[in-house]
Amino acid sequence: MAPTRVRIAGGLALALIAALFLAVNLIAQVGFSGYRLDLTENKLYTLSDGTRAILEKLDEPVTLRLYHSATLANQFPSIKTFAGRVTELLDAFRRAGHGNIRIEIIDPIPYTTAEDEAVAAGIRGNDTPSGDAFYFGLVGTGPIGGREVMPVITPDRESFLEYDLAKMIVSLTAEHKPVLGVISALPLDVGFGGAMAAMRGQSHPFAVYSQLSELYDVRMMSPDFVEIGAHIDMLLIAHPQKLKPQQLYAIDQFVLAGGRAVVLVDPNAEVVSQGARPGGPPPQLASDLDPLLAAWGVKVDPEQVIGDARLATKVTVAGSRRPLDYLVWLRAAKANFNPDDIVTASLSQVLFATSGAISTLDGATTTVIPLITTSTEAGVFNPVAVRVTGNPEDLARMFKPEGHAFTLAARITGPAPTAFPEGPPKVTGEDAPNPTPEGSTPAFGAGDRPQLRESAKPVNVVVIADVDVLDDRLWVQEVGQGAERSLVPVADNGNFIVNAVENLAGSADLIAIRGRGPASRPFTVVNDFKRAAEQKFMARSEELQAKLDATQARIVELRRSGGAGNGAIVSAETEKALADARAEVAATRRELREVQRNLNVDIETLESRLRFINIGLVPLLVAGIAIVLSFARLRRRRARK
Repeated sequence: MAPTRVRIAGGLALALIAALFLAVNLIAQVGFSGYRLDLTENKLYTLSDGTRAILEKLDEPVTLRLYHSATLANQFPSIKTFAGRVTELLDAFRRAGHGNIRIEIIDPIPYTTAEDEAVAAGIRGNDTPSGDAFYFGLVGTGPIGGREVMPVITPDRESFLEYDLAKMIVSLTAEHKPVLGVISALPLDVGFGGAMAAMRGQSHPFAVYSQLSELYDVRMMSPDFVEIGAHIDMLLIAHPQKLKPQQLYAIDQFVLAGGRAVVLVDPNAEVVSQGARPGGPPPQLASDLDPLLAAWGVKVDPEQVIGDARLATKVTVAGSRRPLDYLVWLRAAKANFNPDDIVTASLSQVLFATSGAISTLDGATTTVIPLITTSTEAGVFNPVAVRVTGNPEDLARMFKPEGHAFTLAARITGPAPTAFPEGPPKVTGEDAPNPTPEGSTPAFGAGDRPQLRESAKPVNVVVIADVDVLDDRLWVQEVGQGAERSLVPVADNGNFIVNAVENLAGSADLIAIRGRGPASRPFTVVNDFKRAAEQKFMARSEELQAKLDATQARIVELRRSGGAGNGAIVSAETEKALADARAEVAATRRELREVQRNLNVDIETLESRLRFINIGLVPLLVAGIAIVLSFARLRRRRARK
């Protein structure tokens, strides 16, 4: 009878456990659907604080419509997995939006109205082996009629997808274009031909200026400005020259108050020479913004131009039969960009010409984050020597690499003091600011605006030690003429500047959004072991290969000296030496194969162990603990009897 009661009690216990399991899952799905525990190393499923702040401020709904060819995605497992992560991120936005983020997922099945709608919305299809187009893009619509499109969402952009979505939401809810004030000695808006030439079609704005004008309300500031209006959202300062103290003070106060700026300075601005007049005064090739840079904790030495043997551009020189490395024209590529910063993460190539370098000053209160750096095969030239010499071969003879990388562009953040600790500069007459009209916000630099002696909030400035990145000749090719004229980018200079302005023009919440880590989690231990083993294998392999080559060379020499192959009789001594050498070749080849085989065996063994630990060991441990507990309960039950 007792065993029967035990069996019945056991069955009831199992039924109770099953019911409890179902109840807990039901309660979790219904009552705690909005709660998640993110235990991933890079917090892949947790929204940044900046994103949450943006979503908290929404007071009207934004619709995000994802066009996803879910039916076709079954043919591509990796794309299907990536699409799952995208939809999870969108769902996180929806939950954090408290009803103001509406997510719609549409499958544009081929030859349906949904596909026509996707194409009309600007979603770009990609061909598949079946001949049908695969769509994976996003369309956002805002409360005031705004519309933003991501034609295609690709895995290589996954780390910054949260930023892209947050930026889309900010754009959809903005009431007007941000105002970008431009301070520059360059005629960015009309080109070097001047306004009249531009009206006749003989001069054109810089390509970068045209790109920015499509995105922002761009306003060129007068050369004699003394204030920066409160309506200016951010500044683009390109090759400033001979700025008056009052102008420097206005910029200083603008940045300390939270205004953002992209600043381009240069020890040798080649682009300026395009506007030089024959017989006129020589152009000033060095920028002048040292007081402000010093307050922000950095310096760009006007006496240093950077050369780099690894990044040098190939140029053709008269009298030379082959292209030569021009050490001071640099082609920065992926390896030189900061992969964790939104400004540079998606760039492929940026061209610099006689660039300077950004260095951090001792005692700086700011944080300087490199965006673009040289290789370690870089060194410095005097800009005067570069201008006088100009010959690539002469520069190569003068060049001395310093063995470390130089910073060509950097983001500067953190607290900063004023560049005018003794108070606003004293000005009179034409340099004096105008009185602020009653009821208006005083401009930065205005006499009736109290001086900020330190930053009211962390400064956020991007500094680029080269103004030639703006020069069309470096990064675009002109195709056609007149109305048929178009510009074809050959480098990412324009994208670099637009990315920097776009990032800084956003809200502080948008700038604070971090890049998400990669979702794929490789066996790093295995990869490290592979690299170490391959290095060991390569060393042993090279040693054996050298031995093999030497032995084969000895065989050739023995044949030649012994007369083999010429009909001569080979001596017994030579024949024995040849046999020994052939045996040594065979043994060396066997050892080479054995080294490779052992490498593969070691790697496969390690992978198997790690798979067992990750996949099999944990369940076995849980099962073992359950068995031990069961035996313990059984012993206690018997002890009570």
